[in-house]
Amino acid sequence: MNYQNQAKIQLISGVILASTTLTIPVNAQPITPAADGTGTIVNQQDNIINITGGQRSADGGNLFHSFDQFGVNTGQTANFQSSPEINNILGRVVGGNASIINGILQVTGGNSNLFLMNPAGILFGPNASLNVPADFTATTATSIGFGNNNWFQSIGDNNWANLVGNPS
Repeated sequence: MNYQNQAKIQLISGVILASTTLTIPVNAQPITPAADGTGTIVNQQDNIINITGGQRSADGGNLFHSFDQFGVNTGQTANFQSSPEINNILGRVVGGNASIINGILQVTGGNSNLFLMNPAGILFGPNASLNVPADFTATTATSIGFGNNNWFQSIGDNNWANLVGNPS
């Protein structure tokens, strides 16, 4: 077999493998809070996963959550509970697995922006949707900046009180 035919076979094999791999359904990991002192609380009632607790910035405008795993299956809703004084809800995923979102991400109780940070990756499936009253940001960054050179880190300790103002 000549080089040109061998290259065609390899290319076709790769396309077939990729197309069959992409059609395999993937279930999301459950949402579990990280045991890191943030106080994030996750309560599932049927297909609604309520997310409460967390840590607040000194000015009360930012609410921080930390998750070991974060995934939402088809038919599920991850409901971040807010309040009118919360401008931004920021969640980080520290467990090392990608977040797979096939359900709904929603914010209720306030007009908060929602930020989701997972350096291991964030995948949105065909059934993923948003029900948020303001902006949504998903990032694979390792930190999100605030004023005065303060950073919301994806791993390790954070000084929640100093993370005031809007993320940049």
